[in-house]
Amino acid sequence: MFCGECGTQNPDTNQFCKNCGKPLRRSPQAPAPQPAAVPVQPAAAPPQAPPVYYQPPPAGVQQPGFTGGAAATAQPPQNKGMLALGIIGILAGIGSWFRYPYLLGILAIVLGGIVIAKSENKKGTVAIIGIIAVLIGLACIIFDIFYLTIFPPVAPTL
Repeated sequence: MFCGECGTQNPDTNQFCKNCGKPLRRSPQAPAPQPAAVPVQPAAAPPQAPPVYYQPPPAGVQQPGFTGGAAATAQPPQNKGMLALGIIGILAGIGSWFRYPYLLGILAIVLGGIVIAKSENKKGTVAIIGIIAVLIGLACIIFDIFYLTIFPPVAPTL
């Protein structure tokens, strides 16, 4: 079949010209092209993967690339001595708000600093407790220096 626009010869099954893209006009005496029969092939089943069974590693062995996260189970801190020191630092920081703000505040800062420096996991519970002790001690000292020095409490008159 020839294109009526550009004269290019096209296969009889084409509806548009392969050169110019215009629709091909069929002559009235030419029979309509029959679509070629395409054998239908059955869809191939995807290959079956063998089942994978999870076997936890032996105790004390950590898998490479495993970082824990939300799915990991919570474990108590390993270093109980540093945990106790951090708690004592927090108690000293709380006590500094009531008595001896400089002495107990500095003690809370020092104990919290030791706990932070000695903890193995810098994002773990023990390190967080150390940070809290430092913050409480610093807050008490700053409050005492700035607020109570600038605005001293007025003694009640009787």
